[in-house]
Amino acid sequence: MTSELFTNVRTGMLGLTGLVCLVYGAAALAMGTPQPFAFWVPGLFGVASSILIAIAAFAAGNANARRATDEGYVADRKQAEGIGFWVAILLYPAFAVPLWQDWVSYPTAFAAMGTLTAAAYLLSFVWADVKGRA
Repeated sequence: MTSELFTNVRTGMLGLTGLVCLVYGAAALAMGTPQPFAFWVPGLFGVASSILIAIAAFAAGNANARRATDEGYVADRKQAEGIGFWVAILLYPAFAVPLWQDWVSYPTAFAAMGTLTAAAYLLSFVWADVKGRA
C-alpha cells in the first residue's frame, strides 16, 4: 500500500465517522431526543475507523506510514484540534438559552454537543487534508 492510498483510507474513514457524528448530533436536536438512533453507532464507527486505519498503516509499512504523517498531516491535525476545541467551547453558550428556556432537554443537549464536537474535529481535519492535497 502506498502512502497516498493510506492517506486516502485515513481521510475517508475519518470523514465517514465525522459525518455519522454530525448526523447523530443534528438528528438529536431535530428529534428532541438524546438517542435519535442507536447510541452506540457513532462509537462503533470511531472504533471501526481506528481499526481500519491501523490495518492500513500496517499494510503500508513503516516508511509509507511515516510519509503519510508528514508536516502537512501535523499542521492539518493541529488546525482541526483548534477548531474542535473552539466548537466545544462555543457550544456551551450556544446551548445556554435553549436549555434555560427548556427548548431542549439536558440529555439531548449533551448528546448533541458531544457528537457535534467530534464531528467538528473530524470533518475539519478532512477538509484541511483534502484542501491541502488539492
